[in-house]
Formats: sequence, C-alpha cells, structure tokens
Amino acid sequence: MLPNPQVPLPEAQVGEWSAIDTRTSTGLFVYRSMQAFSLLDVPDFGGGDLNAEQRREALTSAISFHKPLAALSLFLGVVALEDFVRDLVARMAENPDIAQLFPLLAEFRSQPKARSPDHTFRRLDTDPAGVIDPDEINAVFLKALGVTPIASQEYWHLRDLALLRHTVAHHAAVIRHVDLPRFRHFIVQPGRVINPPPAFVKAELLYLYQLGRDVEKAVRTVVFRDAIAAIGSGWSQAPDARIVQLIKFFAYFGYIESTTVPVGYSEPGSPLHQQQEHESARIHAALLVRCIADLVPLYGT
Repeated sequence: MLPNPQVPLPEAQVGEWSAIDTRTSTGLFVYRSMQAFSLLDVPDFGGGDLNAEQRREALTSAISFHKPLAALSLFLGVVALEDFVRDLVARMAENPDIAQLFPLLAEFRSQPKARSPDHTFRRLDTDPAGVIDPDEINAVFLKALGVTPIASQEYWHLRDLALLRHTVAHHAAVIRHVDLPRFRHFIVQPGRVINPPPAFVKAELLYLYQLGRDVEKAVRTVVFRDAIAAIGSGWSQAPDARIVQLIKFFAYFGYIESTTVPVGYSEPGSPLHQQQEHESARIHAALLVRCIADLVPLYGT
C-alpha cells in the first residue's frame, strides 16, 4: 500500500455574501449557474486612452484568446444542471414528507459502497439518478413522480451540450473526429478547440438555467399538488409544518426580499445581532406569504 502523505490543500480566502440559500437544491443550482456566468464577466480595472465602452469590448474579446475559458464556462453550466437533477432527486428521496407522497423515490437513494483502504479514491456511494441524457431524466421523474419535465424537442440540444461538457472534461476541449456522428444539434469541426464567443455561451447558459428551472417547477407542481390534497381544504389559512418545510425545500420558489439591515457577521447577543434575527423572521414570513399566494390559484385554499 502506498504511503499517505496528507498534504494540506491550500485555499485562497474570498469574502462572499449571498442572498441565495445554497443549502437547497434550487439555491445551489442558481449559485453554480452564476459561477458559470462570472467566468465571462472580466472586471474592468483598465484606464488609458480607451473609453469605458471600448475597454469593455476589448476585455470581452480577450476571453476568446484565453482558450478554453469560454468552453469552461459552458462546462460549468452543464455541470450545474447535471448536479441539480441528481441533487434534487437525492434530496427528495431523503425527505420524509416527499418520500411518503412518492414511495418510488426510495429507488433513487444513494447507497454506500464498501472500499478497501487502498481504494478510497473511488466513489464511496452509488448515484442512482446520475443522468444527464434528457430521455433518462424524464424516465427517472416519470417513474418517481409521474411527470416528464423536459420537452422532447430539447433532447438533441441538451445532448450536444452534454457532449461538449464531456469533450472539455476528457479531451482538453478538442473535438474528436470519432465524435462527429454524435453531434446532432451543433455543427462542429474535428480537431478544433471548443471556443465559442461569450455572447453565444451566455445564451446557452441562460438556456440551461431556464431548463433547470422548468424541471424544478414541474417537480414542485406535482409535489405540492399531492401534499395539499393530503392535507385538505383550509391549508392556506394556517399552513402546517409540512407545507412550510416543502416551501423551504424549494428555496422559497426563488423569491428574494430586500432589507436595509446590515448583513454579515455580528456578535451574538449584540443589538445588531438581535436586529438581524428579527429581520430574518420578517423576511421568512414575507417569503412564505408570496409562495402561498402562488399556490392558492393552482390548488385552492
């Protein structure tokens, strides 16, 4: 057995505050999608003889010279969608309220894998919902929830984006000749580095993001349909813990409330900390009202 050196992995500390709850599948998907976009937004610290618009144009063009920066951004966008689908299914399978409504979700729970100490670099769990092919995604959701969230006309587009992701990850973003027949949505050239212009990448990232939100909405619709049906009339007047928990599970449907209270760390017990706690309760209550207002027209009161 090889020695285990245990070298610390260094990390550059970056201060970051976000209004997105990355503890939920939806919030994590939004955050990862934003990371993909951020690769294309080079900060403009320049000056000199160019005006602001010219500097911005020059920086945007510079992205194309840094191969494969644009391809990496596209890669992250596809991975964000892949991870979202897997994570959403896995979390629903582990959520008691959702699993009770949809028992077949149990088939998509991750299971531990036993490994010998010299093979712990391999996966230590299964990934039953580890799919990106849209046909397989629909099959998983159809079996577990009775819904097919991805329209068939999107299949080839999404499949080609997944193939681009695979090419970036495993072939240094160079299109292989053997893969040409696999591309059905995009026309590609073998031997060329994947290096689309930023405007194209941004459009594709928006497409992937919207596709993910469509998946979430389709899943959310059937989950609340069955949950509210199980509770019965009157659910909206005094929502019980099950409804509140499901609304939190879906990250308050993506809503965000603004605040004038400072965010960031505050000393526990301090006046600012107490103010932040009070404001947090207000925001959660306001978000709950907005989500219930969305559900009432669909399922009644």
